[in-house]
Amino acid sequence: MGHERVGVLPKTKRWRRIVGEIEAALNDDLSIAELADSVLGQVNDRFRKIHEDTGVQSTFTFLVAVPLALSNVPSPYTQEELGITSESSVFELVRALSRWVRGAEQSLEYAGLAQRAASDALSEWVRKHGQTTLFGSPSSGEVWAEAATARGFCELARLFFASFTERYLNYFLDRAASAAANSLHARNVLAESIEAHVAEVSRHALETSRITQSFAAGWFNKHVLEGDSWGGDVGRFLSIAFGKLREEILREAGGG
Repeated sequence: MGHERVGVLPKTKRWRRIVGEIEAALNDDLSIAELADSVLGQVNDRFRKIHEDTGVQSTFTFLVAVPLALSNVPSPYTQEELGITSESSVFELVRALSRWVRGAEQSLEYAGLAQRAASDALSEWVRKHGQTTLFGSPSSGEVWAEAATARGFCELARLFFASFTERYLNYFLDRAASAAANSLHARNVLAESIEAHVAEVSRHALETSRITQSFAAGWFNKHVLEGDSWGGDVGRFLSIAFGKLREEILREAGGG
């Protein structure tokens, strides 16, 4: 299905039931919408504790710290500590992120997804704010200045959570399709059916992540701009943010 594979396929009893439903879809015309709701439930369960993972925390710390460092906003993390410079490209930022997180991973699955989501957010930010105009190309400081404000952080955080949610959903569906299909033809048929529904869910991912925005702004103002040790509060921020996403996932899965 075109998405990168990370981690290992969960082996929980609940997951085996979901795989069974996918197998049934090959023969019994099981609703793909029902299948997606089952997977949303699995993602919802994972979101309960994902904020505790040090790899996820380290990734998000980097995402918050980069705009501050590149905009020369006071922060406990300098460009040198982050392994970046004012001339760093997106590719170089992503490589620096990998180095930053290395050794902090508790779960390769969680850390891998978080890093990919952060890379997506950084890339999308530069694409949107770093475009060349009639007045020339903006400097690195100009590109990241808005992200070092509460308003900009809201957008950057929303991009991260939207990408994380979408990637996690696709991760489970892709693994399930591989496990369930007993032939290449069957897998292609199932993948095409799932892809259509995933595209619909993915379109909602960015909207779903909007529920984190007002909280993100308040947290950024209070703990980042007014504090000097905000890194220690990232876990709490992620706990509340993923909690809000869980509530929305439950609502969507329940058809509310």
